Amino acid sequence: MKGFGFSLAANTFLREDTDGYFLISHLPIKILRLNESLYRLLGHIQDGGELADFASRNPGLDAGNLLRVLLSLVAKGYLKLERIAEIEDFPLVSVIIPVKDQPEDLIECLQSLENLDYPGDRLEIIVVDDGSQKETSDIVDSPDVKIIRQGESQGPAACRNIGAENARGEILAFIDADCMAGEKWLKDIIPFFQTSKIGAVGGYVDGYYKDSLLDRYEQVSSSLNMGNRLLLEGKTESSFYVPTANMLVSREAFISVGGFKAGMHVGEDVDFCWRLRNSGYTLLYIPLGSVAHKHRNRLGRMLKRRGEYGTSEAILYRTHPDKKKTFFISVFAGLSFLAFTLAILLVNAWPVAPMLILFGLDLWCKSATLLKFNITLPFPQVISATLRSYLSFFYFAFFHLVRYYLILIFALGFLWHPLWVFGGLAIICTSIVDYYVKKPGLFYPVFLFFYLLEHLAYQVGVFRGCFKQKYFGSYILSFRHS
Repeated sequence: MKGFGFSLAANTFLREDTDGYFLISHLPIKILRLNESLYRLLGHIQDGGELADFASRNPGLDAGNLLRVLLSLVAKGYLKLERIAEIEDFPLVSVIIPVKDQPEDLIECLQSLENLDYPGDRLEIIVVDDGSQKETSDIVDSPDVKIIRQGESQGPAACRNIGAENARGEILAFIDADCMAGEKWLKDIIPFFQTSKIGAVGGYVDGYYKDSLLDRYEQVSSSLNMGNRLLLEGKTESSFYVPTANMLVSREAFISVGGFKAGMHVGEDVDFCWRLRNSGYTLLYIPLGSVAHKHRNRLGRMLKRRGEYGTSEAILYRTHPDKKKTFFISVFAGLSFLAFTLAILLVNAWPVAPMLILFGLDLWCKSATLLKFNITLPFPQVISATLRSYLSFFYFAFFHLVRYYLILIFALGFLWHPLWVFGGLAIICTSIVDYYVKKPGLFYPVFLFFYLLEHLAYQVGVFRGCFKQKYFGSYILSFRHS
């Protein structure tokens, strides 16, 4: 626990008054009620103190649970993670690598593991050969690598299970054969297993290839890249998961949920993470502990893989009916989006007028809430925060339409031409935001080309999977008031 450092995020502050204890964010405007213990802990952090010191002074509090709460506040944007704890007692880690007919990739992967900043006597490397044409033992000649060969191919999920069955480690570290581990891979991730109820932790997946235009697109837009924000979820209906290209799991959690579903060849990591969370474990993603993945750098192969990922949705959502695509919606922003949509589809500016009224009502409600909690903000800042929340909602609404319905929108456009304008606006809006956030190192038209093809391939895959499974739960949304 010693060494974890946190700080309050910008525009965030603590307040104590007769109504209780609060953590307040100015941008976006959010108010979180705290209990006294958490308020004292955050005050300790605000004064430059460390979690370990607070835990030692308050022995009645569980340090692992405190760490979990602080990480959840980082995920919600109230705190920043400044430092990671040093490892004091190195656990035995079993690195499990499934491989099939990838000799060059495997050699590079194993070479990267040799350079890990981790004690060699606390590391076990297991390669599970999934029926490769050439014996892996003929390629890898190292007493430090345990090789398990399958006579017939059973898929990567089965290989990971077999590796886990033969592993001795307290922590199982999964990496793909076409990935290169960073030097700090394990050291960056393992300290987070001190978090209460933690079952698995995923790290950052970077791109290995960086030369071609597609390489640069995949580096920031691959579905293995979970982004630059810390994410944490327990037993909720969210679809959050981490990919097996960079996933560390406690042995206890792995055994508890029965490992991966051996029959799944796409989406098995999603299924595993959802079962893990449903069993009461916490799943964490940190944008650290990186590995570099050799993405498919030919356009046809990349689009085929995106389509394959899409086909897995029907199986996943049918198997896990508790999981939903959750849409957090504010009434005013939602109604404004509907008014904007009507203005485009009806080619009439009148529906835009209610947007101004809705925005004004939203400002009034936010101002009343701030007044209730005795918070004084400059009115332009309230306007800015409200506008930002509207733009954020518009982005997520447009993104969902682009991800799942773009083909339908343009097909129906032949019957109702304004749909083409609406679909075009959705593409431009989402692609510009993603281009600005992801910074792909590409000219925007090039990024837009790959972006459009990727979404088309994925939604074709989703429909194919739903049609094949005769289950269309992938298209069901769950709405929550934000």
